[in-house]
Amino acid sequence: MNKLVLVAVALALLACEEKPKDRAYLGYVEGERVLVAAPDGGWIEEVFVAEGDQVSPGQKLFRLEARREAAQRDAAKARLDQAESQLANLLTGKRIDEIKAIEAQIVQAEANLGLARRERDRQQELAQSPAANPRLLDQARATFAASGARLAELQAQLRVARLPAREDEVAAARAQMDAAAAQLAEAEIRFADRVVPARAAGRVERLVRRAGELAPAGGTVASLLPAESIHVRIYVPEPEIAALRLGARLALACDGCAKDLTAQVTFVAGEAEFTPPVIYAIESRQKLVYLVKARPTAPGLKPGQPIEARPLP
Repeated sequence: MNKLVLVAVALALLACEEKPKDRAYLGYVEGERVLVAAPDGGWIEEVFVAEGDQVSPGQKLFRLEARREAAQRDAAKARLDQAESQLANLLTGKRIDEIKAIEAQIVQAEANLGLARRERDRQQELAQSPAANPRLLDQARATFAASGARLAELQAQLRVARLPAREDEVAAARAQMDAAAAQLAEAEIRFADRVVPARAAGRVERLVRRAGELAPAGGTVASLLPAESIHVRIYVPEPEIAALRLGARLALACDGCAKDLTAQVTFVAGEAEFTPPVIYAIESRQKLVYLVKARPTAPGLKPGQPIEARPLP
């Protein structure tokens, strides 16, 4: 009878043992913060947010002093204006006043040509008389030819003056203008970067630097906590890790948590580790465990909260 009683007691004890699916896995809430810094260093002129504020993408967080960047932008704008003017000058040919001067010279040359033609014709008539002077006829003919050549030269100059510059000169001017435009675009980006916006939505957890402080290049000014970055870290004993798979659902419990709070497993470590000191369960302190991460299905958890998780069917 004693043996039967002992067996019955043993079976009762085994039946009362905690089943793996009823176990509470210990862990805590963690959040992956977004550190916001300026691409270039400078003095912080103004901070637009306070710790605890909720910000959205594109919302301004802080502004750095931008006198140097403004000067560089203005200088780049002036270089672009100069390059555009040079190209326009090459495309339009000579100035109007220069063309008018050539046109006036053409009018004078036409008058000289007319005078030379009349003198040549007169000398040709006089050449029929006995008193004709052949030298004067030759001189009149030479003057007429020179006047015609001068008129042709001025007319050619006028045609050239009305033409744009050569193709290679125009191409060089266009390249110079494009380079100036690129420099202006870069300068405007540097100027705009002095106002740093949020790239993601989240809660301002901490302001590392404030107005009046010098922020080095890449130095953090604000720390944001996006809501989607909050997850639960739990540690599952080695014998029970096979029961958890990616996508598995967990029931969460903690002080002040909402009821029926759940999470979905998003990561299961491939290697075991000893229970970390942050987990205070004495009975599991020296056991091998696997890290499991799960994403809460509802908001409300805060980083650092101790939490318990139980598998759901």
